[in-house]
Amino acid sequence: MSEIGDFKHHSTCRFCGSPDLAQVLDFGAVPLAGGFLAEDQIAAEKVYPLSLQFCRGCTLVQVGDAVSGETLFHNYFYFSSSIQTLVGHFAEFADEIVGRFARPSEAFVVEIGSNDGVLLRPLAERGVRALGVDPATNVVASIKGLGGRQGNGQGNGLGDRQGDTPPFTVVNDFFTEAVAKRIRAEHGPADSIVSSYSLAHIDDMADVMRGVKALLAPDGHFVFEVYYLGALLGELQYDMVYHEHVNYYSMAALTRFFATFGLEFFDVKELPLRGGTLRYYVRNAGAPGPPVADSVEELIEREHERGLDSLDTYLAFAKRVETSRTELMATLADLKREGKEIAGYGASGRATTIMSYCGIDARHLSYVVDDAPAKHGFFTPGSHLEIKPWSAAEASPPDYMLLFAWSFADEVIKKRAGYLAGGGKFIIPLPEVRIVG
Repeated sequence: MSEIGDFKHHSTCRFCGSPDLAQVLDFGAVPLAGGFLAEDQIAAEKVYPLSLQFCRGCTLVQVGDAVSGETLFHNYFYFSSSIQTLVGHFAEFADEIVGRFARPSEAFVVEIGSNDGVLLRPLAERGVRALGVDPATNVVASIKGLGGRQGNGQGNGLGDRQGDTPPFTVVNDFFTEAVAKRIRAEHGPADSIVSSYSLAHIDDMADVMRGVKALLAPDGHFVFEVYYLGALLGELQYDMVYHEHVNYYSMAALTRFFATFGLEFFDVKELPLRGGTLRYYVRNAGAPGPPVADSVEELIEREHERGLDSLDTYLAFAKRVETSRTELMATLADLKREGKEIAGYGASGRATTIMSYCGIDARHLSYVVDDAPAKHGFFTPGSHLEIKPWSAAEASPPDYMLLFAWSFADEVIKKRAGYLAGGGKFIIPLPEVRIVG
């Protein structure tokens, strides 16, 4: 591994240390997916190499170059509570944690990557003593006065403010072994540790797993969810590949890695969220509890049958991605020749990847709308399109909108039924290019 400025180049696998890495897709030098820019920042925008790799040693799929966490997350533009689908999802997640693992009023639950408290809040409302850890200072600051308590994870800095409702604490830091030990020293062991999507963002997973072991009670549970590698392949989700997402997990690769820390999977559940998500259930190896569910071994077997442990599968995926790019760009070119106006919908990391890989810019799109007020007035990474509120599209509806937020298509189409009723159309880029009117 070599460090160059604010990113590290990995010449060996993050999980097993093998140097036997094969390149699957090379995106070239691209901007940070979440690096939205003020107009005066455009000239100084930085780009970083981005390539997807497959480890022949342990089958982990990963990004070769890791941008520092401070660069990625210090000023973060993703607020989970702005997406209604996620609000409902996390309410369901809280119900399961409480119903299956926690003892309200007694349980201590820690969330890795708590964002704006979208899961902490329903946990606290159900009587759980909840604590989140998140490095995004601006996101953590956004929940001050809205039921959050803020601390730094260093001794008595945790939970200094009293009387907030609901009572949850947020540690503004990265989750590491050191932070986990400080949390345990002040609050005791965690009955449950939970995480949603954050484990895909972590370069040093070994440090995180040492932290999980240090914080988790002997009979505790680690429940996390993350988008699934099998769904990425099956639905051609190359737009999930960006610097923030350094790891793409299969059940088989995770099982081998977690075993080195004395942890075992005892269940797994498939969820439809974000185009394909798995919720994994982990405990200390040999801890009392129900037998390992058949779903764990069945998933590993299905992965082998699908070739998730074979480089050929990923090379075939890369060819399909190239074909998808050709089809999308042909569609946009045809519409522009017809004089149609096109805007983008959803200024997300997925949007940045699609625009960077396909070469989409002001020649194709007039602007991009997004429902998160924090992004309004900023410009998209690389393509430098202005991000506007939906009211801009209402005032002068474009003929078409390229739906970058395609994994939330049902929610968007329902929410923007008036645009469709007025003759507008959505271009869905993946898994195949199609137009919804």
